[in-house]
Amino acid sequence: MGVEERRRAALAAAGKAAFDLVIRNVRLVNVFTSEIYPAHIGVAAGLVAAVFPGEAPVPVAKEVVDGAGRYAVPGLIDSHLHVESSMVLPPAFAAALVPRGVLTIIADPHEIANVMGLAGIRMFVDAGRGLPLDCFWQVPSCVPASPLETAGAAIGPDEVQELLSWPEMIALGEVMDFPGVIAQTGRTADILARAVALGAVIEGHAPNLTGRDLAAYVTAGVNSDHTLVTPELALERLRAGVTLQLQYKSLTPETLKTAEAAAKSLNLCLVTDDVLPDDLVSTGHLDHILRTAIQRGLSPVEAIRAATLAPARRMRLYDRGAIAPGLLAHIVLTPSLEEFRAELVFHRGRLVAQDGRLVVELPAYTVPEEALQTVRIAPPGPEDFVVPVRSSAATARVRVMALSRKTTYTAAEVHEVPVADGQLQWEAAGLCLAAVFERHGRTGTRGYGLLHQALERGAVASTWAHDSHNLLVVGRSASDMAAAARWVVERGGGMAAALDGQILAAVHLPVGGIVSPLPVEQVAEQVRAFRAALGQLGFTHPSPFMALGALTLAVSPELKVTDKGLVDVQEGRIVDLFVA
Repeated sequence: MGVEERRRAALAAAGKAAFDLVIRNVRLVNVFTSEIYPAHIGVAAGLVAAVFPGEAPVPVAKEVVDGAGRYAVPGLIDSHLHVESSMVLPPAFAAALVPRGVLTIIADPHEIANVMGLAGIRMFVDAGRGLPLDCFWQVPSCVPASPLETAGAAIGPDEVQELLSWPEMIALGEVMDFPGVIAQTGRTADILARAVALGAVIEGHAPNLTGRDLAAYVTAGVNSDHTLVTPELALERLRAGVTLQLQYKSLTPETLKTAEAAAKSLNLCLVTDDVLPDDLVSTGHLDHILRTAIQRGLSPVEAIRAATLAPARRMRLYDRGAIAPGLLAHIVLTPSLEEFRAELVFHRGRLVAQDGRLVVELPAYTVPEEALQTVRIAPPGPEDFVVPVRSSAATARVRVMALSRKTTYTAAEVHEVPVADGQLQWEAAGLCLAAVFERHGRTGTRGYGLLHQALERGAVASTWAHDSHNLLVVGRSASDMAAAARWVVERGGGMAAALDGQILAAVHLPVGGIVSPLPVEQVAEQVRAFRAALGQLGFTHPSPFMALGALTLAVSPELKVTDKGLVDVQEGRIVDLFVA
């Protein structure tokens, strides 16, 4: 906001000029004092210029909107999320979030960075300009997430330093390599040192870290955590001064009770992390997290503070997060705090959404051609899903990933599998083959693993496979695996489910192989159909997309597969598929 705009707002506050807008007759939620009281809000030049008591006369304004006794809440702010998890570009993301009252995001684009590097980050930054959703970004700190996979790009200390000079980049994204931070060795330690020297906000990723490990991680400069926490882990983080960012899976009544005191100190934020498109359409985004936190025991005002003022202060966005003089007029009117639903949404004093619908046009965005050409391999055929065996024995002992029925955890097991004609008979053994093909055109490598407790029939293929997003193909049949893979490769990325050689359902993600240029509602329809197809294939996991997409995540326990082979995550090395 410029000097002239602030001057004009000050004149309106002083009564020397008319307000552009007055929102009268509201119950203002004051996140500074935890009060709720009747008020009129005067807006000028996109700023809240003054707040008047509800019993005062309504001041002169060019436009007056009757709040009709609704609650006036600051625009919601999400300080930890990944736009790519919703499989759309920033304009479509804004179209979905703004009617829900979310007006600011600080997103980590590490998914598109793993595919396209700085060019992918620039694409998202450019696509996020001029929207009624203020898009700020975090510099990806772990690209690639592991040296045991091949990403489309790498971001090292020099690139991090360059990116932190971009005005839209206001933090270092989640530092997932906590062993490197604790040991103070390697690339991550160098990246962290650069960020600390530049005074950057540094986002954390500290699953189950406690004691001296947590102390070392925080001392190195990381001061937030959004991973799953118990009440005990939450308290330890809060005592260490760490900002606790609670996503949906951490919203238990016990954890919220522990965290409530932190809300007053602004060390509690509500975040989304990852929201799939069909979930976004059906249940919401940060508004859903807010409602859930209140329903599970967090007081409404504390919950709203954790979704507005706390993330604003954490990210040093001092121009927003509350409804008060001098701050941006990001205002949401809702009839209920407990059942939060945005009825009127104002962005910088302009009405941008009403009754769940966007009421402004969004700027057009053209996807760069290079972003549509990131799947650089030939479609694999059935012969590419043959696993040769060096031994002449009738069976082979092999390592198998046993997928948890509830989480993305894959336990390491050893199975005895038949061998015939020098080939592993994985189909006859009732196992799935998981094959990963490097698809960025860099190495042409491929890795194989075996999977238990997944599909019962058919196959799926996907280029939405964390974090390097190579081509992942999982199936019970080599011919179905080839059919699914061909659909994905020929269309430049996405997901496909096949059975008996036919495609049951697919999600087309041609932008970087992980994002669609379509509106979120259309992508959600494809995702819903794909979920149903997974059910036809006998895959009944509660989070099927994340369960499949994390099979390639080489930093997620216990046994995973990448284009370089089978990864023992605990030991941090490639292991042979066959057990000697």
